Amino acid sequence: MTDAKNAAGHARTFWKVFKTLNPADIAAEAGRPVSVALVGTVAARADAARRIFGNAPADKPRPLLRGYETVGEEHGFPQAARTFDIVIDAGGGRAGACVAMPGLYSVEEIGGWEPTVERILDEHPDLRLALARRYPGLRPAVSRRVIQETAVANAEFAVLNALPGVIPLLGLLLPTSAIGDMLLLAKNQAMMMLKLAAAHELPLDMQSRAADLAPLAGSAFGWRGIAREVVGLVPGGIGMAAKGAVAYAGTVALGESMRRYYALGHVPTGREMNMLFREAWSNARMVTGRVLRRLPARRPRRKAIPPADPDA
Repeated sequence: MTDAKNAAGHARTFWKVFKTLNPADIAAEAGRPVSVALVGTVAARADAARRIFGNAPADKPRPLLRGYETVGEEHGFPQAARTFDIVIDAGGGRAGACVAMPGLYSVEEIGGWEPTVERILDEHPDLRLALARRYPGLRPAVSRRVIQETAVANAEFAVLNALPGVIPLLGLLLPTSAIGDMLLLAKNQAMMMLKLAAAHELPLDMQSRAADLAPLAGSAFGWRGIAREVVGLVPGGIGMAAKGAVAYAGTVALGESMRRYYALGHVPTGREMNMLFREAWSNARMVTGRVLRRLPARRPRRKAIPPADPDA
């Protein structure tokens, strides 16, 4: 009964945090215009377009995606600099391009479609949400980055602030004295929720997203037992490394559950979220290890030397 009351209380706290957020910046980032061109043979462009649009219904309006045989002027490709934010050479379309053509990504030279997408997202972080919102095939890669970045940030926070036991979203292990720290973790996760919603072309108003909280929060209640099992928690608390690992794994589990919910409409069960937590645990220890290695080494304290006795 106590656990249920604590969970309900932390759920209300999370909702209060969520209501303070302003999604305007995320909406602006996701809604910014982005221009993409595909160059290459007809077959190569068709394959790239299928990857870009994923499983989007054929009758759904598609954003403008210009196609050209090559980047040469003779094939109608605009020669003005920066006409497109991104140019993808799907295969055989680079004829006539200068060696350092800005914004050009060759699938063949980079080594495949997935590495090409990762390169684009690496070099255009400001376009990630806009690309995901317009092109469903890019949503999994963008979502993974949103989840990973949030999970690492929460792991770092948990380690650096030496929290007395954190499970993200609801903070089911937090004592009342650590509520301020839990609010900051919850804010990170609320922002993650909004970014994932934006990437999946969903509205960002509070009323629409409030409906997401109940099923996800309910499924997260089981994390308390899982956390105690995997890190050997005791009432007295856990060490910095374990706290960071729990924060990381919990955020990954929550984020991946939300991604599946937004992409497939599937409400995750408690068992499924626990499985996601377990799957994230091995990476959690590695990530937390990197965080700890970045901390400055503590210098041993020098013993105080008593002053000399003048009468000695």
